[in-house]
Amino acid sequence: MLGSKAGYINRDVHFSFAAKRFAADAKMLRCRAAIHVENKADIVFWKAILKRFRPHDKFHFISGSQNEYGNETSGVTQCLKYFKFLRSDFFICIDSDYRYLLQQQGIDVEHYVLQTYTYSFENHHCFADGLNDVCERATRLKNTIFDFRKFLKDFSNSLYELFIWHIYFQNSVPVCFSQFDFASYLSLPSSKYAPLLQDNGARALDELRHRVEWKIEFLGRKYPHVNLDEVRERMFKLGLTPDNVYLFIRGHNLYDLIFLISKDVCKTLLRQEKKNGEVTRNMISQLYRSRHSLDHHLKQNVKYGAYLPIQKIETDVKELLAKI
Repeated sequence: MLGSKAGYINRDVHFSFAAKRFAADAKMLRCRAAIHVENKADIVFWKAILKRFRPHDKFHFISGSQNEYGNETSGVTQCLKYFKFLRSDFFICIDSDYRYLLQQQGIDVEHYVLQTYTYSFENHHCFADGLNDVCERATRLKNTIFDFRKFLKDFSNSLYELFIWHIYFQNSVPVCFSQFDFASYLSLPSSKYAPLLQDNGARALDELRHRVEWKIEFLGRKYPHVNLDEVRERMFKLGLTPDNVYLFIRGHNLYDLIFLISKDVCKTLLRQEKKNGEVTRNMISQLYRSRHSLDHHLKQNVKYGAYLPIQKIETDVKELLAKI
């Protein structure tokens, strides 16, 4: 027991010292504050948001640090180990995962924590209203072949009831319907015989609905006494509706799906224009070779003020920056 307590004290000493050092490093680098994020990929998202409100300030980002055993570590668990030592000149920015929907205590701006409110930052890049712009910037052609808004609305409605079941178990017995199990429903089939673009993804969505309905029936039979009305009401108050489930599912899966569709949209637009003699073979080859280009445009897709999770981030950022 004494060894366990001593280890706990040493851990506190370690993270307290590291937090002070990060803040001191930021000051030495003439940065407004030090910010620990989960990984390097998160920096672009949070840096852009902070720059929107403090365009002339610099921030010192840390994407990984040593854990209490001296090993270099990253991820949300490492970020949260600093929780007791956060302050105005050293705070953390993390993906919400399900913390927002499950209302985990302390994950808020009062405790110097900024969160995405969506599952992860990738969900923001997939906000439906900006995806036409992504394809148009990548090809310089107007998207007339795929309706991203309709697709993501249909996709969300297809998943809604199953997601409610998933959240119910996440709040009670996660092993009954794990995140891994739910993630298996987030990939849609696509082939040259049944491409995702066909009928705006109708065939792939029909297959998804069939799989979802089977799972819902199975869960209903296995857990007949579960009442999901309270879960639906609680989720609605937090901003989750049948139309926007895509903002709250695992962001990496969503991003991969939207990237795949966007790439197919871009290819098809260029092929159509090539037939009209407006696009060269070199332009098409360049798109095929360069994932980075489309990635870049997709990661610029942040529609400030357009929907609840991004509005909540903006409110939090303004409140936190007012303390600095």
